[in-house]
Amino acid sequence: MIKKIVVTTLFGGLLAGTAMASNGPQYAGYGVVAMGMGGASIANPTDAIAAANNPAGMGAVGSRVDGNLMATWGQLRSNVHGTESSDSLLVFLPGFGANFQYRPDVTFGVSVSGYGAGVDYDRVIPAFGTTKVKSALAQLIIAPTATYEVAPGHYLGASIRLGYESLLLHGLENFGATDDEDHAFGVGWSVGYLGTLADGLRLGLTYASPVRFQKMKSHADIIPDGGQINMPQQAGIGLAYDIGAWTLAFDYVWINWSGEKAFGNSLVEGGAPGASNGPGFGWRDQNVFRTGINYKVTKRLQLRGGVSLANHQVPDREATLISIAPCNQPKSASLGVSYQVSDDLEVTGAYMQDFSHITHGDAASEDTSAGGVLHMLSMGVGYKF
Repeated sequence: MIKKIVVTTLFGGLLAGTAMASNGPQYAGYGVVAMGMGGASIANPTDAIAAANNPAGMGAVGSRVDGNLMATWGQLRSNVHGTESSDSLLVFLPGFGANFQYRPDVTFGVSVSGYGAGVDYDRVIPAFGTTKVKSALAQLIIAPTATYEVAPGHYLGASIRLGYESLLLHGLENFGATDDEDHAFGVGWSVGYLGTLADGLRLGLTYASPVRFQKMKSHADIIPDGGQINMPQQAGIGLAYDIGAWTLAFDYVWINWSGEKAFGNSLVEGGAPGASNGPGFGWRDQNVFRTGINYKVTKRLQLRGGVSLANHQVPDREATLISIAPCNQPKSASLGVSYQVSDDLEVTGAYMQDFSHITHGDAASEDTSAGGVLHMLSMGVGYKF
């Protein structure tokens, strides 16, 4: 019953408004500490949401429960063939994780993370349809995770990634879209390694398979493969180094947007809508570089900061639909703070701002532009037991 309440609350928060993230529907990092360090977390796990970044990280955080609430706000603007639209965004997204040290070398846990993109312009865009434009893609990933310490300071981890997604499209009648909301379940997996290479130096490696979702029948006529929107595969490597009161962390992550037909198929080339080679968003792969620094001011107080930099996954020639999913702010900076209230209880906050970027379409996407600036504020509580 408790699990059902948690899942319902998390997904309800994701659907409460139109969500937007840094790298496509994904945020730069998951967990408040990771967010405060620009997302750099593959070799620097700090809480029970670590499996969203690297499953092996759960082996190093012990028995604990973590929860957080993130507010995302900002202004998104678009211009489609002279029709100007804007959306003042305000979304609240919860996060959750729990981990249990079953044996000194074995842990079991679960991390819950949310992803999403969309807009609510509250106006008609004649180039798209005859009703007010609104779009919302929301995805929830629940990752039961197990880790094993194969040697002192060396962990292997594996997660089953259970997904649930929802898609809502309004005002796209010219593309054949209906106004129906549809839902789908999906499954994937991820694996990871975390190891101490030398005194204070850690290496993290992780791979996540695609989360393959069911086909959404209400959108089978416009989304490739009969209405299937999968979460792409991705891989990452991270380094973290502790030197005195300082921790330095660096991640590289590859996200394979082009490998999933809904995201990767070109809008202007290929087959009929809904077919395997039918039109999609035309996104290319992303290479994400994240770096962060943490400083222990006192035994109880820590300060941190970081940046996340990535290429734009939306080519200018594929910008026609960017106004309904303006996920084109993949560069961000962040700050964070933690305070150890007691030996068991910690409170953490982080602020991240995406750098403003406007994509201007060309070729088949000429006279289309969209973008904006986003702010994210997250507050979390962690309890060790």
